[in-house]
Amino acid sequence: MRAFILPILLLIMLPVIAAAPLTFEEADTDGDGLISADEAADVEGLDFNTADSDNDGTLTVDEYDIALEKMSKSTRSTLPNPAAQSIPSPSSSKP
Repeated sequence: MRAFILPILLLIMLPVIAAAPLTFEEADTDGDGLISADEAADVEGLDFNTADSDNDGTLTVDEYDIALEKMSKSTRSTLPNPAAQSIPSPSSSKP
């Protein structure tokens, strides 16, 4: 039974792991301390123009973190909420 637990957990967690956005350091491929529009193109779901709040053509660590936070909130709001699903009670299905 234990041999099946790890593969099942990996299958469950894979979408969560795969969906994790790049860290600032990973996105800043040239290491200049800023993320250009070209570098930001590799970050799935990032809207560079919205994230670049000072419109200087680059993202700072703060701008990037704020953008990731907004992305995270929007992703959470689109996920289904199993607790919100109604389960019919036995009394509601009277013949």
